[in-house]
Amino acid sequence: MKKALLGALCLLTISASAQVSVQVSAPLANSTVSAPLHVRATASSSRPITGWHVYLDSKDVYAGPAAATIDTNINASQGTHQLVIRAWDSTGAYSDKTLQATVSNASTSGVSVQVSVPVAYSTISGPIHLSATASSSRPITGWHVYLDSNDVYSGPASGTIDTNIAATQGTHQLVIRAWDASGAYGDKTLQATVSASSTTPPPTSTGLPTPPSTATVYSNIDQMTTGWNSCNTAACAGGSGSGAYWQVFNQTSPSLDGQSMEIYHDGVWGNALWWRHMGANNNATNLLWDFYVQLDDASVNAAQSLEYDAFQFVDGYNYMIGTQCDYAAGVWDTWNEYTGNWLHTTIPCKKFAPGTWHHIQWYMTTNHTNHTYTYKTLVVDGVSYTLNQTQPAKYLAWGNNIGVQWQLDVNASGSGYHEWIDKATFTAW
Repeated sequence: MKKALLGALCLLTISASAQVSVQVSAPLANSTVSAPLHVRATASSSRPITGWHVYLDSKDVYAGPAAATIDTNINASQGTHQLVIRAWDSTGAYSDKTLQATVSNASTSGVSVQVSVPVAYSTISGPIHLSATASSSRPITGWHVYLDSNDVYSGPASGTIDTNIAATQGTHQLVIRAWDASGAYGDKTLQATVSASSTTPPPTSTGLPTPPSTATVYSNIDQMTTGWNSCNTAACAGGSGSGAYWQVFNQTSPSLDGQSMEIYHDGVWGNALWWRHMGANNNATNLLWDFYVQLDDASVNAAQSLEYDAFQFVDGYNYMIGTQCDYAAGVWDTWNEYTGNWLHTTIPCKKFAPGTWHHIQWYMTTNHTNHTYTYKTLVVDGVSYTLNQTQPAKYLAWGNNIGVQWQLDVNASGSGYHEWIDKATFTAW
């Protein structure tokens, strides 16, 4: 892995002939809209468009891609706001549009929530099995479940949730709430009594271990805006070394918690890699890698594979625990660091449905005596697969470190596609 050059300072002389034009189709000037603010704009210039920013009441709230069009949602409170939508081209020239829009009370749009289990006032065993559906004229963008006023569950952008909620013996109040794309929400409130059998909770159905209290937890890695490295050369990421790639943070849409990380790559057989070191953690031998991803429509036909890796470097040995959803083969692959080869598993990997959050969890272990690492368990959208596959580490004399990385691989189409990452957590013990 080679450390990528993060940036360079250069002096640009902007030609007076450079002309950028910005047109905003949503929201309309002086219109009244529902939250969040839907912003859709296009830019044109004789040079390529290289980036966007949106300012809400003089605050920079959105950084956009090197593309002629943006279509995003901006969180905004009720009331009248000023928006500035600005685009740059490759000469450094820019243009913008300024308008006002009023955000109405988001609750005017209706969201209906139905809970099938638990039944209100029923007596059940713990954990509480919860199954609910939500409907609206707008897409459902997220869920929260409150147990006795405590927020205990954050759900995906889906019309259905099915999960287990840990609860002690006794009577509890549950509030199950769903939001739609306008910011409106609906909920159901019910009571249920957990019987004595909950004092010994059953093991989780996923087969993932529960980390001890002494574990090191690296939370919200997608929100860490510094310390990243990236590359798209053949020597670093494989592939052809062609195409453009970038990474932006604090994306409000799509997002589960309001701050997702977005990555992009194009180029014929091009690969782009982003990684972050967390520092040395030599005593850890258990690694739990947990995150959500969402893809755009272009990914269905443009992606070759989606790579998600964890790594640990100890005493010169490189435990590169590489995994990928191999779109071309239709299975999950694992990485043999010693030989430098991908290995097909029998675990199926269908192309991820675009516009939907997908939950990925990997549990792996490392053995610093035998210099091996083992892929234990993969959970995709709640479906668990046991692998127990061991691979050899490789001595590369790199410094001690632990971390994670994402990679986008483009197929022969050369078409670009986007991936959003949210709620990324890496736990080591």
